[in-house]
Amino acid sequence: MNESAKLSITKRERSSKGVMNQLRQDGFLPGSIDVKGQDAISFSVRRDEFRKALHDNGISSVYMLVLEDTTYPAMIREIQYAPVTKDWLHVTFQFVSLTEETTAEIPFEIIGRDEVIYKGYEFQQQLETLLVRGLPTAFPSTIVIEVGEMEPGTQVTVADLTLPEGITSETEEDRLIVAVSYARIVEEETEDAEEGEEGTADAAEDASAEESAE
Repeated sequence: MNESAKLSITKRERSSKGVMNQLRQDGFLPGSIDVKGQDAISFSVRRDEFRKALHDNGISSVYMLVLEDTTYPAMIREIQYAPVTKDWLHVTFQFVSLTEETTAEIPFEIIGRDEVIYKGYEFQQQLETLLVRGLPTAFPSTIVIEVGEMEPGTQVTVADLTLPEGITSETEEDRLIVAVSYARIVEEETEDAEEGEEGTADAAEDASAEESAE
């Protein structure tokens, strides 16, 4: 277990909006842990510590939440953001058993996207995450897909993925993840050119007709 995935949290009582705002101003992020069959555990965590842990481990990792003498293995279920500033408002964790399989949404990490676009091709991504099942400790932080060498007409579906041992996909195998095609702008430029040629021809015919009339 990555040591950076361990977070010290402080228990708090369910608070009013004013108290929650004060916590945020003091550098804390309000949060809660959902435990099946029990009341949610409300807590606060240092915002900078949560930011570093999230950066180092990703959204789909198992975090060890240390509350006094008890450690809760948990995964991030939801992060609430302020509508305008996009600042974190609240984080919800889901308690997980390290010995029981569960499901999680693992984000894709696309490598080589800029190379495809630089070649003038069109890149399309249909799925942002993959629903998988396995032991929480076996979940990867991301699923890497290399697209730099892809040519127009090629694609990657769920069936093409190689997942870590012990991890299975809960997403349909025929679901499209990414595809590369010729850029549509080429066709649009061709159509514009044809329209321009037609316009020039029409203008020439009109001019010729005017000269004949004179």
